[in-house]
Amino acid sequence: MRTHRWTTLGGVAAMLLTTIAPLTLLTTSAAATSAAATSAGATAAPPATSAACPRDAKDTGPATCLLRAGTGGGDQPLPRVTAGRGPLTAGDLQEAYRLPADWLGGGQSVAVVTPYDNPAAGDELAEYRKANGMPPCDADFPCFKKINQRGGDTPPAPSPAWAVHSSVGLQLAAAACPNCKLLLVQADDPSLDSMAAAVDQAAAQGATAVVPMWGVAEYDGQNALAAHFDHAPTTVVAPSGQGFNNGGRQILPAAYPSVIAVGGTQLYRDSATTRGWNESVWRDTASGCSMYGTRPAWQPAGACGSRRTVADVAAVGSADTPVQVYSTSLGGWGTAAGTPVAAAFIAGVYGLAGTDSSTPAGRRLYASAQYLNDITAGSNGACGGGKICTAARGYDGPSGMGTPNGTGAF
Repeated sequence: MRTHRWTTLGGVAAMLLTTIAPLTLLTTSAAATSAAATSAGATAAPPATSAACPRDAKDTGPATCLLRAGTGGGDQPLPRVTAGRGPLTAGDLQEAYRLPADWLGGGQSVAVVTPYDNPAAGDELAEYRKANGMPPCDADFPCFKKINQRGGDTPPAPSPAWAVHSSVGLQLAAAACPNCKLLLVQADDPSLDSMAAAVDQAAAQGATAVVPMWGVAEYDGQNALAAHFDHAPTTVVAPSGQGFNNGGRQILPAAYPSVIAVGGTQLYRDSATTRGWNESVWRDTASGCSMYGTRPAWQPAGACGSRRTVADVAAVGSADTPVQVYSTSLGGWGTAAGTPVAAAFIAGVYGLAGTDSSTPAGRRLYASAQYLNDITAGSNGACGGGKICTAARGYDGPSGMGTPNGTGAF
């Protein structure tokens, strides 16, 4: 496997984003985009938006959409609204999280799991990689493959609403690990049984890390499916969810003790800091105590006692500092936010770290100030107070042990 060095180009304008299940896509006029791009000082007022993608009729399963997306770029990445506050490119993320610039995950693979088919996934990934200066997935560097939940080539039915999830998952994993192989495993439907089978398939394919781009509310009896999300040495990484999930319940698979639960942060450039970036808890990220999951041995004890606490680690996910993505369902270049963005990026970090990670054997995440940025500002304010919903020194619910500072913790 050859190793590639790459640079990053371009950027897209930041937008404030909203959702309706399973996905809301936002549109903005050329005039509004131009005005926002040329404004100075504080973040510009949100552009006029409209819902462009209601629930698909076929989305009858229990899987919950956790992604937010905005349209408006077309064939060209949108300019930034305010310097340093997004939308963030692959190069921005590499810099902010101090990921290696030369050793880029050769031989490792990251699998993205979504329901339904995205016929354009490969072409969209190619556009993202080209714009961000990454090597193409071609005969010389075959870094993209798409299969169904049984490992075959016949895709399930397409779904434009869910297609954005696969686009974002693949592109954010590539942003963290440009030299990783990327596998898209498409489940037949959003049922938990189909999704679990797709995760099993991803692990069977030898993926270093697997990221399900969805969530299901916790329920009595959930542990019957827990084994489908425990495939050591493959690491399963999942979004923590948004807001006060389902009356305080956490979501699966993030709440399973075998899974790395990923929260969302707000990330932006800040020359006043030694790091050159500033980061705080995203107000809409989820955190809390699992109703049925027990605390894994490697997770610090806290307010949840013997129960599992969400989250474990975090990365950018805020709608105020979104990432750039390319999706035909968005009409081309657009923006994405939500904890699936963070989870896909963290899955890529696991791919980047590979089997030579400094993480001790038997531990899924290594808590070390040397390898993690401790997030001490911000709160989601929805889970009763204290470290469960407010950032603090050391471990806290919304940001877990912190955000990546290189790959040593993974």
